[in-house]
Amino acid sequence: SVRAARFLGGVAPPPGSSSQSTMSDAFAEAAAAGLGGAFSSTVLYPIEICKNRLQASQKAKPAEGGGAAQGKPKETSMLSVAQDLYAQERLVGFYRGFQYSAMQSATEKALYFYGYTWILGGWTRAVGEPGTLSSVLLGSIAEWFHLPISLPIDAITVRIQTGKRGEGPVGILRDIITKSGVGALYSGWEAYIVLCLKPAITYAIFNKLKATVLAKKTQAVKALSALEAFVIGAIARGVATIIVFPYTRAKILVKSHKPVEGEAPPSIAGTVARVLKDEGFLALYQGCVPEVSRGVLSAALMLAAKEKIAIAVRKALAAK
Repeated sequence: SVRAARFLGGVAPPPGSSSQSTMSDAFAEAAAAGLGGAFSSTVLYPIEICKNRLQASQKAKPAEGGGAAQGKPKETSMLSVAQDLYAQERLVGFYRGFQYSAMQSATEKALYFYGYTWILGGWTRAVGEPGTLSSVLLGSIAEWFHLPISLPIDAITVRIQTGKRGEGPVGILRDIITKSGVGALYSGWEAYIVLCLKPAITYAIFNKLKATVLAKKTQAVKALSALEAFVIGAIARGVATIIVFPYTRAKILVKSHKPVEGEAPPSIAGTVARVLKDEGFLALYQGCVPEVSRGVLSAALMLAAKEKIAIAVRKALAAK
């Protein structure tokens, strides 16, 4: 139950990642996390592409001289996004670019695990075994380990998801670098200053809810059931996602922005300010519900797949 709750919270890898783990165990856990992430990303990809298109949808700009608004009308719901995508591309459109999303998810999960293991080892040697708050801090820091590789993949994936049909990864990469430089592949990185706090927020909420539930139990029962841990973990993750969501949407808007030659990519702070000014406060939460739903489902699917994959990888390593 603790394993499920921690996973839903995204705070730290499960128990196999302690400082006493062998290299084979570390490899097995990292491989399982990567493959599990790719599996959950692929299964839930139709939700992901629709939510990203919804988050990237913006209010049409007013025409010069006060005329009618120019551009495509703003998508307002997951249903309208899905209907529009189906009308244009049929069912195949819901899996446009899924392989790049799976690659990004696998890379992120595997590098996060190795980053956490490396930080954990240094912390343990210098200070000793980490407590709850220390684990949260280490998990938040480890989020930065995958960014140098996962951010460029994410930039290309979001453009494929939100752009016109037929845009390939090579063309998008060339377009970004030619017009805005290599640094544009990392546009939106500053959002992670806030987004990396989500594990800490999740864990704080989880512990508060856990204490409330346990206080109502008898003295003989002082542990959460698997179902209670899952539900509380899902609630904690959902609340944490809502708190940081304006930066999640701003990140998608920045990454879906088509570069203009000689023009610097928009910043996260500037994007948040523009949405507030042009569309209002609630627009910062456009696409929040599917973001929360997908996050919880993804965590559950990844946990289930990861357990099976880890066992298979360990058996394969032991057979050598």
